[in-house]
Amino acid sequence: MFRFDFVDDDDSVDQVNPEVSISYESSREVSPEVILPLPTNIVVEPILFAQDLQPIYKRHLSDVKFQLAQEDQIENGEQKNIVGLEDNSDLVAGVYEGGFKTWECSVDLVRFMSTQLPKNFFDDKKVFEIGCGSSLPSLYCLVQHQTCAVHMQDYNEQVLRLITIPNVMVNTVTRPQPDSDLVNGLIEQDIEDADEKQVLQELSKRTRFFSGDWESLPALLNLSEEDKYDVLLTSETIYSVESHLKLYNLIKALLKRGGVAYVAAKSMYFGCNGSVLLFRQLVEREAQFKVTTVYTVEERVRREILALEWM
Repeated sequence: MFRFDFVDDDDSVDQVNPEVSISYESSREVSPEVILPLPTNIVVEPILFAQDLQPIYKRHLSDVKFQLAQEDQIENGEQKNIVGLEDNSDLVAGVYEGGFKTWECSVDLVRFMSTQLPKNFFDDKKVFEIGCGSSLPSLYCLVQHQTCAVHMQDYNEQVLRLITIPNVMVNTVTRPQPDSDLVNGLIEQDIEDADEKQVLQELSKRTRFFSGDWESLPALLNLSEEDKYDVLLTSETIYSVESHLKLYNLIKALLKRGGVAYVAAKSMYFGCNGSVLLFRQLVEREAQFKVTTVYTVEERVRREILALEWM
């Protein structure tokens, strides 16, 4: 069965592993070619947010681990220990930013976009997702709106290689048939016969991918006002107050005049020092964006979505 109520099973309180000295990776563009050679199949979980929406397919972490085990065999048993995948870390500053988990605020963001925004809101829009991970909001845009372009950023290139780009591929290029068999809620999608050149061409038509730290991303993109983004999307990226100004400056650098940035987050991050209130106070203090709460979820820890628009 399709799932309407989707969150990763491991939804424990977010924790940051402290680092005495943090050195951040510089931003770089990541080619879709990093997913080559394609695996013979990919195991995905279908997520249905509403009956009138097409399902979104998310790669299952067990399939990622299986791929890594296969790669270890090919590379003479050199074991890959990827932080966040093998050691259950949520966050390690400057190393891993949680991209292997599907955070519940990304689900909130999809629900908000699918129920509160006009049906044609993303038509012909240029969209950027900051801290994408499994990229559910981006996948929603790509699947439901055929004329928008979506660019995605995650701190870790390995997250893009193993999760983000495969998710985009299986939702847009090698999409399962509607009547695909489900086994324990999962679909094993055969992509053995997929033409790798065609897959890359299709991925490149509407998507681009970036890794590394936010601070160096504007210089890498070097956008004119005309080339900036109509919509910015981000989920669970304000857990640490130390990242607030970086995120704010990135929004300021990437958002086109007349555009909107949606920031989805828990109202407070226990065990961390970030909160919606502190981020909102920063935005109000800088006095360049109007900030509005457009969506709230009152269950367990309160969750919110803020909209930032140029004054």
